[in-house]
Amino acid sequence: MTQGLFISGTDTNVGKTAVAVSILKQSIGQRIDCRAYKPVASGVQGGLSDIERLWQATEKSGNREDVCPQAFQLAVAPEQAAAAEEKQIDEGLLRKGLSPHGSSKFVLIEGAGGLFSPLSYQTLNVDLAREFQVPIVIVDRSHLGAIGRTLMAVTAAESVGLTVAAVVLSQTEPCHPDNPQMPDSSFVIARQAREELQRRLPQILICWLGYESTSIEPYVDWFKKSAHLQIPM
Repeated sequence: MTQGLFISGTDTNVGKTAVAVSILKQSIGQRIDCRAYKPVASGVQGGLSDIERLWQATEKSGNREDVCPQAFQLAVAPEQAAAAEEKQIDEGLLRKGLSPHGSSKFVLIEGAGGLFSPLSYQTLNVDLAREFQVPIVIVDRSHLGAIGRTLMAVTAAESVGLTVAAVVLSQTEPCHPDNPQMPDSSFVIARQAREELQRRLPQILICWLGYESTSIEPYVDWFKKSAHLQIPM
């Protein structure tokens, strides 16, 4: 039986891939056979792409092409990026792209953008999360506004029947160069946001991933947070 988790953000560029990579590396360290799946990606150009980072985090389990079967170069919404290449998003492949990972024990699925961001003309991230029937991990950057953004995302997710396994605040930039304890530093904002979110969401674990860190704090057994993954045939 394959287990799964769905990584979603409050927006784009909030650190989803960094969180996904951390979870995958921890799972590999636990000797869990895991795979990464990103249904669609845009802005995939030269260098170390998010797709490559996800694949490497699994110690290159499975085929690289199966990590993200639909990838486009232009850094815009996936449907627009596909159109720029005179292509269309394959709706069926968004779902059936999970099939090559069905022999693994744990699949980490990373969405594109926020939970209600479009993956195609018809499909939002939330649609896949519901169809795959797995809990979600909500990621936000540890900037000013994290409390409001995260509360909105959690409320929206729960309103459509999704289970939020955890929230991770990701520090996407270094601390204040002179004093990391300054009130406006990302470190202090993240710490205060964690405390406030944990107070307001006592049923959900609030975590933190430091800048360029490989470990999410506090420790979470992510596999135990996952659930049976519904893989379309």
